[in-house]
Amino acid sequence: MTPPIPLSQWADQHGIPRRTAYNWAQNGQLPVPFHKSITGRITVLVDDEDQTAADKLHPFSQAYAEALNLPGDIYTGDNYYSPVLDVWGADLYDAVDPELRPAVLHLALPAACNRPKRDVFFRLADWLARIEPAAWYADTGFLQAAWMLRDRPVIRDADSYLHGWPTLAHSHQWRDQLDRIVDDYAEQNAARHDDEPALELVAEYGLIALDNAPFVWRRESMRRALDPLARERAGDRTVEVLGPDRGDLWDLKALLNEPMYTTVRPAARATARLLCAQTGVAPDDPAPADGHPIYELAYPACKAAVRAAIAPLVHSAHVREMDAFRLIALGKPFPELPTWLRPVDQDI
Repeated sequence: MTPPIPLSQWADQHGIPRRTAYNWAQNGQLPVPFHKSITGRITVLVDDEDQTAADKLHPFSQAYAEALNLPGDIYTGDNYYSPVLDVWGADLYDAVDPELRPAVLHLALPAACNRPKRDVFFRLADWLARIEPAAWYADTGFLQAAWMLRDRPVIRDADSYLHGWPTLAHSHQWRDQLDRIVDDYAEQNAARHDDEPALELVAEYGLIALDNAPFVWRRESMRRALDPLARERAGDRTVEVLGPDRGDLWDLKALLNEPMYTTVRPAARATARLLCAQTGVAPDDPAPADGHPIYELAYPACKAAVRAAIAPLVHSAHVREMDAFRLIALGKPFPELPTWLRPVDQDI
């Protein structure tokens, strides 16, 4: 197997000025596969089919290995390596806008910090169960729900995880109260209008765009990545709980979906109202029959409206996720919610 070579060496071998080769790489025009490290060093992958195991790693895993200053095929044995941070960083890299990916790669530096990472999965569980949902509810205006989540007990170990994860059995009474508060707020601010059935059906066409919204609690890839790490089994019966499994992460979707739909419905409805006017459909008419021309317009137009409405929230959530990754890797505390966001009439 041929190891990668420096870009300067490749340029010399092919009679290409080094500066030209570097410019090609910067502009994405280099005619061969290459890798750029988090320090900016560019290496050319001489034979893409015969890459080493390290070269076949995900870009974030490559950056993590480089930050640990170890070969990619042995770095998993390092005391400061965390498989949780590795799979999380890779999933986050794939989820964010391409222009954010260099910043995600730089998260490999705090991930490789000189600190034991035994607490990482429970800190991630605490962030997923308490910190990020609180920020998400605050971002979407559900302030009472935000403080209900932020005031939950901190998850530090297996016992506090089983009692503190918001969708598990120990939390069912708290969850019922949260659901009532969220439903009441949603009904007041972005409720469905049953008196406009035609408009409502057209608007609903756009909500399918939310199926692929890449929030951390909606990403199937994140669930698949963390599931094998959630339980450590010894023998036939001993199971050590290390964090949320695939089912626990799936349950967060039901907990956090309503703010997303409440936020985007006004944009979908505004677009649907325009389409109704253009096609001669009165909003309070019965839902148009299948094959009506409005549906050909509704699907792309309302999806575009929903994507535009959710985009700022997605970006903010990714920035929060990147910061959470850094804080968890370094063992630092999470930021507090601003106290001025707490509703004055909330029972605390």
